[in-house]
Amino acid sequence: MQNRILKGLGKMQEAVLKPLFYYSLIALFLILFISVIRTSIFPGEEGEGHLIFEMMFLLLLAILARSIVNYFKQPTVLILMLLGIMMGPSFLQMFWPDMAAIFPFLPHEAPEIFQHMELVETFAQFGAIILMFKVGLESSIHKIFTKENFIVAILGIIFPFIAGYFFAVYTGGAFLYALFMGAALTATSVGVTAAILKEMNLMDKKFAQMIMGAAIIDDILSLLILSLVMNIPTSMDAAALEPFITVLVYAFIFLLGGSMVGKYFVEKKVNVVKINEKTLLYVLSFVFLYAYIAEFIGLSSIVGAFLAGVLLNYSKHAEEIDKRTRSLELIFIPVFFISLGMLVDVSSVIQFIWPILIISAIAVITKLVGCGIGASISKLNVRNSALVGFGMSPRGEVALIIAVFGLNSGALTIPEYSIISAMAFITTIIIPPIFQRLVPKGGASA
Repeated sequence: MQNRILKGLGKMQEAVLKPLFYYSLIALFLILFISVIRTSIFPGEEGEGHLIFEMMFLLLLAILARSIVNYFKQPTVLILMLLGIMMGPSFLQMFWPDMAAIFPFLPHEAPEIFQHMELVETFAQFGAIILMFKVGLESSIHKIFTKENFIVAILGIIFPFIAGYFFAVYTGGAFLYALFMGAALTATSVGVTAAILKEMNLMDKKFAQMIMGAAIIDDILSLLILSLVMNIPTSMDAAALEPFITVLVYAFIFLLGGSMVGKYFVEKKVNVVKINEKTLLYVLSFVFLYAYIAEFIGLSSIVGAFLAGVLLNYSKHAEEIDKRTRSLELIFIPVFFISLGMLVDVSSVIQFIWPILIISAIAVITKLVGCGIGASISKLNVRNSALVGFGMSPRGEVALIIAVFGLNSGALTIPEYSIISAMAFITTIIIPPIFQRLVPKGGASA
């Protein structure tokens, strides 16, 4: 009897102490984790340790965004960019004093979460390249460079450029500012639009193919316009056209010659072997080579990555390539959209809110009208024509590139740069909810 009692007490003790040990260990780990996070976010941690923290924090933000998306049923792009704004130095410096007043245990100085912005920029660049490669992998080249897409793209450049130029002139802007404003409004953010279409499973629809084709053409033409605008201050003679013509010739050679070489590579190197680790390295090298060439000749790297993806679409292993590169998509693409949010200067947005709202409205309306007319000419119905117009409205990274060039060249002041960059952000962030409401359940009909 005594032995039974002792045995029962032993089991009870084990049942109590074992969970207690595990819970204590978990509690200690959580305390350690919170301590590490606090030390990393607030001043005191620098160097390699903070660099690793920043990498971890970026990935945690992407996971948080996915959880918010699943819970609130909001577009991933929208959530990622909002998280980017909240993590950006402008937002933290503006709102941190109020937060410190409410929560006395917080330090008085705003934390500098990302001390190595070059890390964020590198991850974001990889994200943009991977995104456009994956989108290209779902596209066909004969569906991009079509007569209909050229009509949509050209009308989507003419209307915004004229409206942006005259808005800047009417509001007292200088000639160069007006040119850069017009150039910024011609752009279309291929990456943002592509992510929206991909997330909503609309890439196979006719209007989505038109958006992607016209957006790629838009990006090329916008960068050509930037090349011309950048040279107007230095010369007004024929020499000013030389860089413009050079980029135009390089773009033609790259797109045409690159398509032929890439098709040969796919047929002779990719299709004749099984997809394994070695073949996958060849494929990724092909993508990044095309991205580098496009960047080097004056186009955007995302144009080269998209072209590489389109060419790999002809491979019989396209589905397997898409499956094996999904992990890269999950890691890098969220960082791209977070970085766009971090670029927003919240104080400048508040200071120039009315000019920003007006030019943002002009940006959306001109794309809606210009591209919508082009889509209607191509025999799309009213709803799908509107989808094309709204789909071409995000300005995103391309408009930011144009604005940065203008600021660095001295053609734009900081307030003028802030107006253009805020317009790029607003036109990017308002499109996902519009798309959700405009697309009927089950997808568009065409």
